[in-house]
Amino acid sequence: MDAKDVIRLLREISLVDDRVVKTDEAEQEAQVRLWAVALREVPLDFAGEAVGRHYAESAWPVMPKDITSRWRDTVRDRMARHVGTFEPSAHPQLDPDDSAGYVHALRAGRSAVVTGAEQPREVRELVGRIGRAVEPAPATEGYLAAKAALFPKRERPTGPPELAMRCRTCGADANRRCRTLQRGRDMTGTHPDRKSDYAAAQHEGQAIA
Repeated sequence: MDAKDVIRLLREISLVDDRVVKTDEAEQEAQVRLWAVALREVPLDFAGEAVGRHYAESAWPVMPKDITSRWRDTVRDRMARHVGTFEPSAHPQLDPDDSAGYVHALRAGRSAVVTGAEQPREVRELVGRIGRAVEPAPATEGYLAAKAALFPKRERPTGPPELAMRCRTCGADANRRCRTLQRGRDMTGTHPDRKSDYAAAQHEGQAIA
């Protein structure tokens, strides 16, 4: 806003609130200069809306800070949502090697977002929708064959039924033979603790995998 815009704004304010505009001519000139400096970055249309919002919330006379604070909040919100990326397709006239032109176009784009001439370009406009459900593809015969070759199923060894239990003596997992404690060799039989654990499990009715 410049001095002419401030005079227009103060004229509109005086129609609803006669406490704002000064009555002395010298004071009016000083007021116009002060408001013009304070509102130099605020568009006139936004200033008018800010005045209306101020009187919707407060009975105090409007001051320049009431307008500039709303303007800063609006600019902060716009720039927080704007990713600030440069879109070459929007500037086909620019040479890719023209760094000065690139900087000028980038600043002009950000300035347009600040003033509201353009809407912020948000992240969701640049990336696809995240979190959409992905339907699993059915397993083909080739996939199943390759999986079987890489991860062959282990057949359960034949032997006494207590092999279904883990041996707490030698630490052999279920379906693995017991090992000797000294040399770690496979045993033809099982340790007594493994037999007793299996018997206890059978007695308690536990399911043995």
